[in-house]
Amino acid sequence: MSSDPQITFAIPFYSGVPYLRRAIESVRAQSLKNWVCIVVDDAGSETDTEAAVASYGDTRIRYVRNQTNLGLAGNWNQALRISDTPLVTLLHSDDELHPEYAECVISTHMAYPNAVAVFTRASIIDTDSKPVFSFPDRIKRVIESLKGPAPTVSGEEGLNGLLRGQYIFCPTLCYRASRLDPDPFQPRWRMVADLEFLATTLLNGGEFVGIPEELYSYRRHDKSQTALLTATTERFDEEIEIYGELSTRAEALGWLTAARTADTKRIIRLHLTYRIIGDLLHGRREAARSKRTALKSASHA
Repeated sequence: MSSDPQITFAIPFYSGVPYLRRAIESVRAQSLKNWVCIVVDDAGSETDTEAAVASYGDTRIRYVRNQTNLGLAGNWNQALRISDTPLVTLLHSDDELHPEYAECVISTHMAYPNAVAVFTRASIIDTDSKPVFSFPDRIKRVIESLKGPAPTVSGEEGLNGLLRGQYIFCPTLCYRASRLDPDPFQPRWRMVADLEFLATTLLNGGEFVGIPEELYSYRRHDKSQTALLTATTERFDEEIEIYGELSTRAEALGWLTAARTADTKRIIRLHLTYRIIGDLLHGRREAARSKRTALKSASHA
């Protein structure tokens, strides 16, 4: 293997320096020591971010700040643009890597040179980095079908699997930079930019390769963008819209099974039902009412 770094851990950042430190420390704990780490600050308001990054005194880690706020998808694209290694992982600033992550994704990329990206399974952690049970994530694990040492996700079968339940955790993806289009994430989306990227890649003939081991820790907490958009209907509104678009695109290719799965929106309806029950149990009647409206939309869209 070349002595030059093969992988960049680009960390899109907006807020939450304590979590950022844990993310950086998980990079420094990698069994593979030859890497680059770039923290890409999306013009956040926290004043101690650059100092926190510099405090490690590690020449492999650098800090970049955008002049203006680019938004989630825009900052992901920026992080990819400024990375110059063959492989790039967009490590979320509130998540953590397992020590073997880099070695495993690099070796898998070497074995599957045509893969647009390699992904791993993820464990779910809480605010204290302790394992926590998540019912929606357990359902995703049931839906996914990662069998064998490195299963390939491609074609209509791959798209249909994602539409049944997006089991690929986007931040676990390690991208082969040479196989990415410029700015692969669409700024129009706040929640489903990752699903749109995955689906578009499959529709265009690309493939992903999965590693069945858990090599990434995904943090669930109330202040994450996922949690904030799930508390309202904005997440579900975007999901309903993208499923409609993907149904049309799949049908145009003759991928009728995937098109039907997109049309039924079963996973969206199940998730909405689960959230409505949770809202009612916690006395959040207005939130439950708005999600019931979204459920009707998903059922008739």
